[in-house]
Formats: sequence, C-alpha cells, structure tokens
Amino acid sequence: MWMMMAKPTSNSGSSSWHQDEAKRLYKRVTELECVSGQTTVIKSQKSEPNQTIEELELDLRAKEEELEQLEEEVQSAHKFQSHRDALTQKLKAIHTAPEFWSHKNYDDTETRNLEREAFRKRLRSQLELLDTKIFELTELRDTMAKLIKGS
Repeated sequence: MWMMMAKPTSNSGSSSWHQDEAKRLYKRVTELECVSGQTTVIKSQKSEPNQTIEELELDLRAKEEELEQLEEEVQSAHKFQSHRDALTQKLKAIHTAPEFWSHKNYDDTETRNLEREAFRKRLRSQLELLDTKIFELTELRDTMAKLIKGS
C-alpha cells in the first residue's frame, strides 16, 4: 500500500524513483534485519536467565534433599550415641556389682586350676618320655660296653 502512495505521477522520473525506492527498501530491510537480530538477542538473553534460574532451582532442590538426608543421618547418629551411652552405663553397673567380681574371681580360679592340671599332665607325659629315652640310652651304653670288652 505504501508503494502505491509513493508512485510518481510522471514516467520521466520513474527510473530515479525506482532507484530511490530500491535504496529506501534496502535501507528498510537492513533496519528490519537489525531489529530482528536484536529481538533474537533479547529473546536469547531472556531465555538464558530463565535457564540459569531453572538450573539454580534444580541445584537448590538437590541441596535441600542433601540437607534433609544429612539431618536424618545426624538424628540417627544421635540415637546411636544415646543407645551407646545407655549400654555403657549398664556395662559399668554390671562391672561394679559385687556379684560380677565374685563370679569372675571364681571363674578365674577355676580357669587357673584347669590350666595347672593340664600343665601337670603335659609335664608327666614329657617326664615319662624322658625316662624312656634315658632307659634306652642306658641299655645302649651297656650293650656298647659289652661289645668293647668282647672285642
């Protein structure tokens, strides 16, 4: 529509009008391309912050989940610590009770007696073996002495 309005009324100036119109259109296309390029840049600039915000939101969610998990682990550690403390108190109470020590002393005495008896058995066995070897050596010596006298 704007081209019709700008159309010259005479034929003589038609070639200059075409050149002027071509220059003007070229200039307008260039302007539109610039505006279009700026629009693309603006759109990409708008989408980049949106992407960054989305990435930050995802990071934030991940950190929140990690924080929740760590808080659960801390609570669990506190439960284990209190359980450990309770068991330690029970153990101390058992170790300080007179029944524990009298029972322990009885067990220690019985264990020592069993160890002593086992040692005595091993010692008797070794002594019997030693007596046998001494007897055999004595017989061997006597036999050698007889052989030496006989030769």
